[in-house]
Amino acid sequence: MNTAFQIGKIMEIPIRLHITFLVIIPWVAYAFASVSTYIFGKLYGFGAVEPATLRWIYSFAFAILLFVCVALHELGHSFVARRFGIRIKSITLYLFGGVASMEEIPRNPALELRMAVAGPAVSGMIGLAAIALYWWAESLLGAAHPAAILMWTLGIMNLILMAFNLIPAFPMDGGRVLRAWFATRMPYVLATRRAASIGKAFAMLLGFLGLFSVNILTMVVAFFVYVGATEEERATTVSDSLRGIKVKHIMSGQVKTVGPEMNLRDLTDLMFREKHRGYPVIVDEKPAGIVTITDLQRVAEEKREGTLVGQVMTRDIYVIGPEEEAASAMKRMTESNIRRLPVISDGKMVGIISREDLVRAIELCSDGR
Repeated sequence: MNTAFQIGKIMEIPIRLHITFLVIIPWVAYAFASVSTYIFGKLYGFGAVEPATLRWIYSFAFAILLFVCVALHELGHSFVARRFGIRIKSITLYLFGGVASMEEIPRNPALELRMAVAGPAVSGMIGLAAIALYWWAESLLGAAHPAAILMWTLGIMNLILMAFNLIPAFPMDGGRVLRAWFATRMPYVLATRRAASIGKAFAMLLGFLGLFSVNILTMVVAFFVYVGATEEERATTVSDSLRGIKVKHIMSGQVKTVGPEMNLRDLTDLMFREKHRGYPVIVDEKPAGIVTITDLQRVAEEKREGTLVGQVMTRDIYVIGPEEEAASAMKRMTESNIRRLPVISDGKMVGIISREDLVRAIELCSDGR
């Protein structure tokens, strides 16, 4: 299931919205429509704005602008990455912020430091610019005008976003800054483990604070921080285990394929007999798609004899080259939630690599490193 949809492009980078984003926009609007307090002597939140219609208009405008700022934060990372030749596949806005999907994560501490700092720097500049606009709006419209409140609230939130992201704990940007600092003094994997451990400790502290204060949002944020730190550590360990190993070293060269004219009854018998969960579909010696047990299960058993592989196979397939890194295959499978990749060379399939192949390689190499 595709849980995100593209809304446009900035700097040729696809900007995508996760379905959770549709929940958070009304929630943020409600939260800021319900609060009215003073921060540094200035009105923060729209709870005091009247009439109610105007209050909700400004609250929703604020919620949308806030997540535009989150997208700009991620574009800050992406701008630096692109300057150094790293391709950005997309930026996705989630419930708790944005994520830039990069072709690779640099193991250069100086470059990682620049990339990590770029996002909070953008948030800081937006925050200061919004506060400057507040002073302008205050002088023209008054401090209680909704436009002035909007600028002040947006400015404060961006400064909070900057400060939160600079906390030295994964998966925040500060955690990457910390890893970059550690990486100048120790191997990269050990630096990641140290930074991830600090991130998990911070998450546990945040979780206890949320538990004792009965703050559900704090506990949810703590959970996501803990999971993010754990995943970063795991991904780095896996990548290091596969370092130097190419797809051709661990792929299966002898690949059983099927044609699009095979019916699903015969495909079922083949899967039972050979204990495989999927097969590449070949037409004129070239891959035309892939058929898996998931495709098979979508067709009722009584209809399988009259249904052909070509009618149910997945045509938009992900492939990889034999000279590519095995770590790239793992990343591609994880991002696309698939279990195998056809290996293509000069337009022809020369093998297939599965998650099982990668797990076996990780087990073997982890013992030797």
